[in-house]
Amino acid sequence: MVNLSEKRNGRRINVLYPHNGNSNVLRSVKGVKLRSYTGPSGKGITVQEDSGQIRSLSLKKIVQMS
Repeated sequence: MVNLSEKRNGRRINVLYPHNGNSNVLRSVKGVKLRSYTGPSGKGITVQEDSGQIRSLSLKKIVQMS
């Protein structure tokens, strides 16, 4: 699996993430990586989706698309 925190800012990503952050139903997140961060609950990335929404995603929950 590719470590998205090492991917350069400004690159496009396409991943699956749990709906509302805690469900077993996955949704597709397509957009541009803005930055990486390390918080109290672990590493994460900030993504600006194609719709314009800015979201913070935990790396522990991301499912890489093949």
